[in-house]
Amino acid sequence: MPKKKKNKQNNLDDDIIIGYNSKVVKDNPPKKKKKRKKKKDKKENEEYIEQNSRPKKSAKKLPKKQTKKQKKRRQKVKKILKVLLRITILLAILAGIILFLFVSPIFNIKEIEIIGSEEISESVYRAMTGLDIDENIFSVNKSNIISTIKKEPYVEKVEIKIIYPSKVRVTITERKISYLAEKDGRYFYLDKNGYLLQTNLAPLDYLIIKGCTTDFSQMTEGGRIDEKDIAGFNDLIKIVDAINNNDIDTKLKSIDVTDENNYILDFADEQKIVMLGDTKDLSSKMAWIDYFIKQNKNQKGTIYLNSEQVYFSPN
Repeated sequence: MPKKKKNKQNNLDDDIIIGYNSKVVKDNPPKKKKKRKKKKDKKENEEYIEQNSRPKKSAKKLPKKQTKKQKKRRQKVKKILKVLLRITILLAILAGIILFLFVSPIFNIKEIEIIGSEEISESVYRAMTGLDIDENIFSVNKSNIISTIKKEPYVEKVEIKIIYPSKVRVTITERKISYLAEKDGRYFYLDKNGYLLQTNLAPLDYLIIKGCTTDFSQMTEGGRIDEKDIAGFNDLIKIVDAINNNDIDTKLKSIDVTDENNYILDFADEQKIVMLGDTKDLSSKMAWIDYFIKQNKNQKGTIYLNSEQVYFSPN
């Protein structure tokens, strides 16, 4: 009997051990699964970090670059806006000043002064300016006034000065009649530089020019003689100045400019013709003219100064 009990106990022990082992077997697998999950999670996390690490870094860098550019752009925009604001303010100020200048009666014309009018009257020049009293002084167009006045043949030069707040001064340099040319019964009055000032049917008491190639009948007032005659007119100035500077009392009636190497002077009141030659050594030639005129008073004749031998030949 006791043997049987032992066996039962042993069997029970065995059962207990077996039962224990089965429990252990049942409990162990879930633990292993948990470990695998953790390992998988770790791997997945590591892979996720590796995959997302690079783009995250680039994403961090890009905004920094963009913000620097944006800051620069904003600064530039601010500067431009400041400049534009200043410009608009300045333009507004200038517009206000200009409006004041054009509206204020302080700057209305009160006086138009004409200086240098001898051949043409002041009233004519004043009308040619086109200006009116009480007109705004800033509306004066100098170039238009000058071009208008210079259409007058007698006008050589025009200067306009605006004296603020209300005065306009017009200074005119006029041409003077120096020579008279004749063709087909008409007389053409020229200044010393060969500009035609006027045409008249009656001769006036001026130095007569002969031998010009210019067709005066085709000239308009304000026009100039041909180029071929300009050299002769330049010599005329020298001859006339030499006569005046050497105190020759006898009046010169005419000059023939046909040959620039031999100008012919006519002192009609003394009834003497002078073969001058060219314009070289004019001072000594003037002295000979004065000498022969005084020595041969009231005697017709010709004075020869166009050769090496200087002499007077009575007619």
